[in-house]
Amino acid sequence: MANYMISHLGPLLVSLVLSGTLYGCALVQTYVYYKLFPKDSWKFRILVASEMVLQTAHLAFLALGVWQTVMTGYAHHPQILRLSNTTGISVVFSGPIAFSTQAFFVFRLYTFSRKKNLPIFCSTLVVTQFVITLMVSIATVTAKGLSRSWQWFIVSGLLITICADTTIAVSMSYYLRVNKADFGRTSRVVDRMVLYIMATGIITSISALAAGVSFLITPTVYIWTGLFIMESGLYTNSLLAALNARARFSHELQHPESADGLEVSLSRLDIRQLPTYCSESQGEVR
Repeated sequence: MANYMISHLGPLLVSLVLSGTLYGCALVQTYVYYKLFPKDSWKFRILVASEMVLQTAHLAFLALGVWQTVMTGYAHHPQILRLSNTTGISVVFSGPIAFSTQAFFVFRLYTFSRKKNLPIFCSTLVVTQFVITLMVSIATVTAKGLSRSWQWFIVSGLLITICADTTIAVSMSYYLRVNKADFGRTSRVVDRMVLYIMATGIITSISALAAGVSFLITPTVYIWTGLFIMESGLYTNSLLAALNARARFSHELQHPESADGLEVSLSRLDIRQLPTYCSESQGEVR
């Protein structure tokens, strides 16, 4: 009893707590977003609202599924050893959440690089991952569990996730580094942008890698399931952090000690020089 309590119920409870924590962070970031950018593009505002609706449904079904697994099926080993239907439904929402966030970052990559080959490659990975996630999630709900025939689907989906997120993050960082030499002292801001992009992209890759390794080592233990469930919260927070970072970088660029003569719009990833005006009476640059 104690062994499968730790290996099956434990990861689900931990994933519920961590998912709730990430949901709270997303709520704060959503409030900050609508507060700072009330006139932002309607596409971004709808994207944020859709992400939070999906995230709310995801957490609600996850909480209900954990409750059913722990309380309703506690005395029955077969019910505990497989995911409940409501937990499976919560996994279904992970697909659209990850897809929306990754599509946003692919769009940023395209608008920044102005090249089609790499965004098309990343789009193919993102769509493939979305389809595999939906197939596995729906199979979990309809079949009330996954057979061994689905193992390679799960591994493939996790590998594609790692490849897509890493490619997007590295590519965007590369294009920023290429443009860095054109801006002199403002390159310090570019350095921070590179680190920020790498952090938001690599964290989801690390989560997928951990889920894949745990699945290959112990597929019958719910550790990989808990990591996969929690991953949707990482995607939502990455999206909101990228949108809200515009205010931080704009604030830094308004101070000469941070950067001068550079304007950054992360929503379109445009970087351009700003004209400087010299006041002869005061002898200062504005």
